[in-house]
Amino acid sequence: MRPSEIPDHYFPAVRARDIERFMALFAADAVVILPDGKEVTGAPAIREMESHVFATGGPMPQPTAVVAGERSIAVEIDVHLAGGRVMKAANFFQLNDAGLIQRLSVYRKTG
Repeated sequence: MRPSEIPDHYFPAVRARDIERFMALFAADAVVILPDGKEVTGAPAIREMESHVFATGGPMPQPTAVVAGERSIAVEIDVHLAGGRVMKAANFFQLNDAGLIQRLSVYRKTG
């Protein structure tokens, strides 16, 4: 997969809470770095974490801007929260040679 294609697959999988579609995007040894700095390493741990997120019915991310390079992509995101609040976030995806997500760094604006 090309970096520019990631948003067309990643965000629909999240919105559908489709763990199989979601996990098909990740390399077996992928790393997800969460906003608090915690690292989740390997497909089984990523599956467990995201399955919990899907089960709790978290807010739905909406991409608002995309910048793609040869093997990476940055996506600015609006996350609509209860009460009409909008949280700003950004995901930085790095892909491996097979076009799978090797590293995903998640950031969010606080305050």
